[in-house]
Amino acid sequence: MAAARRARRTGSLSHYRFVLYPAKMPDLDSPMQVPDDDATRLMTAGMPERAVLRPGTVLGNTYVIQGLLGRCSMGEVYRAKHIGLGTEYAVKIMLPSLASDPKIVQLYSEEARKLCRVNNAAIVDYEGFFRDEHGLRYLVTEFVQGESLEQMLRRRRLEPDEVLRLRDRLASGLAAVHEMGIAHRNVSPEKILLPDASVDSAKLIDFGIAEAMAPAGATLVGGSSSAKYSFASPEQLGLYGGNIDLRSDIYSLGLVLAAAAIGFSKKLDMGNSPTTMLAARQKVPDLSEVPASLRGVIAPMLEPRPENRPPSMRALLGYDGDGGRKPAAGAERAPDGSRRMAMLAIGAVAAIAILAGAAFFALREMKPPPSTAGLRAALAAATVGYHCASLEFAAGADHSVRISGYAASPDDIARFRQAVGSIGGIAKLDFAVQLRVWPYCELTAMLRSLIARPQRAAASLALLPTSDAAHLGEPLVVDVRTPSFDGYVYIDYFDRQGQVLHLFPNTRDRLTFRPARNHLVLGRPPFARCWVLGGIAGEQLLTLVAAPEPLFLDPRAEVEDAHAYLPALSQAVAALPSGSGAATLHFFQLQAGSSYAPPATGCQ
Repeated sequence: MAAARRARRTGSLSHYRFVLYPAKMPDLDSPMQVPDDDATRLMTAGMPERAVLRPGTVLGNTYVIQGLLGRCSMGEVYRAKHIGLGTEYAVKIMLPSLASDPKIVQLYSEEARKLCRVNNAAIVDYEGFFRDEHGLRYLVTEFVQGESLEQMLRRRRLEPDEVLRLRDRLASGLAAVHEMGIAHRNVSPEKILLPDASVDSAKLIDFGIAEAMAPAGATLVGGSSSAKYSFASPEQLGLYGGNIDLRSDIYSLGLVLAAAAIGFSKKLDMGNSPTTMLAARQKVPDLSEVPASLRGVIAPMLEPRPENRPPSMRALLGYDGDGGRKPAAGAERAPDGSRRMAMLAIGAVAAIAILAGAAFFALREMKPPPSTAGLRAALAAATVGYHCASLEFAAGADHSVRISGYAASPDDIARFRQAVGSIGGIAKLDFAVQLRVWPYCELTAMLRSLIARPQRAAASLALLPTSDAAHLGEPLVVDVRTPSFDGYVYIDYFDRQGQVLHLFPNTRDRLTFRPARNHLVLGRPPFARCWVLGGIAGEQLLTLVAAPEPLFLDPRAEVEDAHAYLPALSQAVAALPSGSGAATLHFFQLQAGSSYAPPATGCQ
């Protein structure tokens, strides 16, 4: 069967990723190279184009397969429904080549046996590890719908109060696990799911390398930890005796919280080679990028020696970083006589402070408004300090103000609006700042100079049949008009999760040079490639960049992470001769609810 690009679900999440399947069906029993960890991820080779199980298949007379969610290093993950209860589950099917390995089978059996006993809202529920009448082995867990923390952090950071709430949520769950003698050993942002995009509902998944902390307990994965090195503890790399216990999870959670506080896919520099990784874990990492209010919370968790860290996850709960704890609800006691007198004194001081404050604001209202120049200076100062944002203002002589542009997160927009609202002297405010998440915000800034070319040179992009909206499951058809000069054309599709699909050129349509004002329609013959839309509903972005010379000397992979592509694109755009090149952006809304079935066409 010819290779085709489809949007498929990955993991027990509600998002999609672009997946390129091979043209030839592989042997399911042949070995394949897989990542060390068990996270469900993009696979572009070695996986079958068709799922092993079809919708309607019944496993163990109990679970009805509804559809493929994705693929991971252990096998395929399906969404299933319990026949009797009607509840939904995630079912992980082991590849035949792995199911024949006694160590892997023991790993799954131990994972299920231990975690079925855990009952905590922050830990994904495990139903069990089973074998059906045909010898197929599968693990059944709670189905969790929502993106991962790693995906959320691609486009924003968590505010300090969110970081603390996430800490308490996960620490509570890990405490329940630790108290049963189990360490997760692989705490990282991609192992944390966020139903309803809320840290208050966070759930830890993939205890695939969890082990009992008994004297004879040993990992089943070749004697070495498969935790991601970016979030691994010193002892996981063999430091300080290499004894891995629950305090290893405390260290990894500290690194996760730091990454969440920094956001935008950044994290603490913990090294990228064996030498630098070991060096980085022999001192408390530099926390200068973490908000000051959180440094006292995170630093104790990142002490290199396990004995210097908090002794347990329970010890983390409610810790405010200043040596104290937030009082639990209902913990306040009624004041005794001496405390009552002190409180009366405090009340009197507070009353005086309120009167003084009222007088201050009354006098403030009597002060003359700032000059127009002063107002503009205050507005200019308020626009500074926002990542991946473009904030513009206009202030008239009558002190009317219009604010426009975009910011990368709702929190940034709210913070900026509050800053503008605190500026005195604004007679009328028109606040029109839009949300433009990463990578859209970075692309808008990068291509601004090329988009501002004269209208005669402008290129155009539009969706067919309607330009402003499309539906999941529909074909992606793009109407293109190149700019008014002969040049090399590059057309990309960016999704909200930070992946880019290179629509043109691609592996089947490689001729990038196009004459001036050339009209082409991607997704229809004579072009060889076609696509079906998938992903999270919401705003999507198509881009076109045209240049008098090729932007890239070598072909790029058709699907890649925007973090890898944007620096290369930025460098290529910056190298263009002054005044050359052109670009256009086309935002559209991806909506759910289409029952479209793609027809047979000449594209692949």
